[in-house]
Formats: sequence, structure tokens, C-alpha cells
Amino acid sequence: MSGVGTTIRNTARALCGAIAILLALLMTAHSSPAAQSDCASPGKVYAQKILVEYEKDEEDERLDWITVFLVCQPNGHVKIVDHEGQAYDDLADFRANNNLLSERDKILVPRNFPSTERSGDVDLMTVSGHTSPSRSWLWWLVGGTALVLIAGGGGFLRLRARRRSARAPASDAAPVSDAEPQEP
Repeated sequence: MSGVGTTIRNTARALCGAIAILLALLMTAHSSPAAQSDCASPGKVYAQKILVEYEKDEEDERLDWITVFLVCQPNGHVKIVDHEGQAYDDLADFRANNNLLSERDKILVPRNFPSTERSGDVDLMTVSGHTSPSRSWLWWLVGGTALVLIAGGGGFLRLRARRRSARAPASDAAPVSDAEPQEP
């Protein structure tokens, strides 16, 4: 087997490995699986008050309550529904897609929100009322560009190796001479 063939195979393996690693990074880098809260009473609706600190500017802050509804789905998961009728899968979905709050607003919710459990002590957390739009498209753009560059580089290396092997003389053949054999 020639050295060029081995080089091409090794380059192809390296490219496949790099592509696999890149795709794995893209799939895990920005994915955030939705944490579903379960409920035991499908069809039941709970009202949940959320304390909101609205902040228009540094000097103008006010506190107010908003009510969201926690709806137990037939599959046992909880949906959040705001007073405008918009439904959300979890707190992250609510923060990313609601039209009620801004990034400067702060909300106080139970740590296990949207849980329907009503037990003794409740652990609270403060988070922003709205999050920036997802920038997952940026990951796909960077990953796609890298993939094109890697594939293009691999294609270029393969073409270059093929051209070199076409130009190189065959090493297996006996040298051919134009001179006539001499007799002793």
C-alpha cells in the first residue's frame, strides 16, 4: 500500500472524527432540556401568584403581583398559562417567550416552579422576568461554517494527494531504458 493512500485514509478518518466531535458539541452546547414538573391531578388548574419588581429605570421601581395558572395536563406535566392565554412548558420557556415582562424586571418564584405541590416551607428564587432571545442560530452558523471548512479542507487535501500520485512515476515497474543492450 502506498504512503499516499495511507495518508488519504488517515486524513479522512481525522475529518470524520472532527465532524463527529463538532456535531456532538453543537448538540450539547446549547441544549437545555425542559424540566417538567409532574402533577397528580390531570385537568386541575392552580392559580400561582408571582411577585414582580418592575424596573423602568434606576429610580422608578414598583412591586406588583401577576397571576399565572398551572394546568395539569393529561400526561401529568404542568403547563404555565398567563392571563393573556399564552401557554409555556416551564420557567425557561416562560422567561424566553412571555410578552408581560422585560429583562430588567425581576420575579420571585418557588425554586420548584411550576410545581403544584403545596407543602410547608417554600424555597424561593429571584430571576429576571424575561430572557434574551435564543442565540442557538449562532451556534449552528459557527458549526456549519466550521463543517464546511473542514470538509473543504479534506476535499482539497484529497485532490492534492490524488494529483501528486498521478504525477509520480510508478515505483513497482522496472526502469525502461532507451539504450540498446550491449553484448559482452
